[in-house]
Amino acid sequence: MRAWEAGSTVFFVYLAITALVRGRRRGTPARALTASFVGLLLSAASLRTADSAVLHSWLLPPVLLLTAYWGTGALFDAPMPRIERLLRGCDEALGIRSIALRAPRGVAELLEIAYSGVYVVIPLALWIALAAGDTAVHFWTVVLYTDYICFGCLPWIQSRPPRALEGEPPWQSRWRTLNLQILESASVGVNTFPSGHAAEGLACALLVTGSPWPVVIAMSVNAAAIAAGAVFGRYHYALDAIFGWIVAVIVWLAT
Repeated sequence: MRAWEAGSTVFFVYLAITALVRGRRRGTPARALTASFVGLLLSAASLRTADSAVLHSWLLPPVLLLTAYWGTGALFDAPMPRIERLLRGCDEALGIRSIALRAPRGVAELLEIAYSGVYVVIPLALWIALAAGDTAVHFWTVVLYTDYICFGCLPWIQSRPPRALEGEPPWQSRWRTLNLQILESASVGVNTFPSGHAAEGLACALLVTGSPWPVVIAMSVNAAAIAAGAVFGRYHYALDAIFGWIVAVIVWLAT
């Protein structure tokens, strides 16, 4: 059994138990249970399928990642006022929105591109890591474990993203329109604490540290840009990104 298969099995069992426990009060969230069933089925199928670079390196892990994301999103019930006050209070203390309002148009565009660029960065980082001698098993163990921790907190730490509370966008950006369209059609529509975006960006940078230094620097700068785009673009709070980075570092060190 690959480590990410074992971790996926544990996560989707956790998702099913969480859905049933919360369902005692609110009705069983069918979408979460469906996602749990699909995730367990995919994990079992992966275990019983002959090793395939295409299937086990490029297809199944991303599908499991998305299944986990949509499954935990189905367990969102209502914003938690204390949590939202804490997250917003930290951003106000750091002056996040005021900094974003003063950002030059070019910087805003670059950060918006970096935010949605995480969807391209993950397969790119996998290709770089494999070229540097790492294994797909190790790569997906780090990425999936990191995401599972981030997504697994959503049923217990529930808040709305800052963009939903602030109304006016922090800056003018053409790329932002595309990002909002992606979120509208593919996002669960609520805030994830810790931030999966920030965590994935840093995990990818850490996973290519065996590559030539220009690649390492580029991926590190990209990880910072993803986190900055998430926070200053008001897709996430600062604490979301900070704890996302902490999760990524802990998982990377542990593996």
